[in-house]
Amino acid sequence: MNISPSKSPLRAALLALSLSLVATSAWAQFTDDGGSVIHRSRKHKTTEASEKEAPAKFPAATRKSPGLTATAAGGKALNAIFALEQAKNYPEAIQQAEAFAATAKNAYEQSFAYQLAGVAASESGDNDKAIAMFKQALETNGLANDEHYQVMYNLALAQYQTKHPADALATLNRMLTETKSEEPQYLDLKAVLLGQLDRPLEAAAIYEKQMAKNPTDAKALINAAASYQQAGDAAKANALLAQARDKQMLTDANQYRALYVAYINSDKPKEAVAVIDEGLAKGVLKPSQDLANAYSVLAQNAYAGGDSQTAIDMYKRAAAAGTDGEAALNLARVYFNEGRMADARQAAQQALAKGVANQAEARKLAGSK
Repeated sequence: MNISPSKSPLRAALLALSLSLVATSAWAQFTDDGGSVIHRSRKHKTTEASEKEAPAKFPAATRKSPGLTATAAGGKALNAIFALEQAKNYPEAIQQAEAFAATAKNAYEQSFAYQLAGVAASESGDNDKAIAMFKQALETNGLANDEHYQVMYNLALAQYQTKHPADALATLNRMLTETKSEEPQYLDLKAVLLGQLDRPLEAAAIYEKQMAKNPTDAKALINAAASYQQAGDAAKANALLAQARDKQMLTDANQYRALYVAYINSDKPKEAVAVIDEGLAKGVLKPSQDLANAYSVLAQNAYAGGDSQTAIDMYKRAAAAGTDGEAALNLARVYFNEGRMADARQAAQQALAKGVANQAEARKLAGSK
């Protein structure tokens, strides 16, 4: 019988992968594991002295800070709502904040209350409510610039988390235009949003600018490569990833994976294997099913190109790294086609021991003579 290596969907799936954006930037610091905005307001102060003591976060802002504060009674009420939010009594905090805002004495009290309601809503996982409250905080326009623009940023984050990237980008662009800020955390979020809106070259330009400012910024370099690959410019993506490797800037498994997948996608198997070997030698990469899948792609490509020995070598690696026996079964198929019956039997037995979907074929190969 003539058994050929399985044309597994794994090959097509891996080759179709594009690089994932590396989780960078300070925008992530405002989100918890559930994705809610968690930047919290400070407790209300009856004066703005504390803000005046600290350097302004947005010194170039075009908006004139209103210079408002709360009345004595309003400040007491706001601090009580703040305490509810801090105690994670979110429904009560939201209810009291909205009720207070409806009768507040000035715009500052209203904006601060809506800000508290937005944070509480986000903490409770209700980002739609958070969006509504953050919008109200901005519309009442009573906060000092630092808080006003933090609310605007939180609104952009909430819109991003509710999968409204166009709205999030519009909000963020307004913030950046009004503040003239070039802080990396804001630009990182903008780049992510541009990528989601299928504008990867604009995202890449942001990362390239960050790299120009800080040539050792590995995350910006990796993300630039991911953006270029999204744009279909594999050559530029691969060049950046190779540059990161040459500079010893690859420090985690995702970065090594980005580079070896890029080489596989570009039909550069020797380079891919060299990257994998380096990652394993450094202990950054570990044997896994994902790594086994990569080896299997290399094996299948080699076999399709008539290089049976490389296919055997890669399937051996895949069989050792994988959690199932599928790679070992493909190894048995190659051995069988090459007339190496004893090796085919041994590989098929390994496949059966680890578990395969096609038990009948594995048993047949295990008994081949």
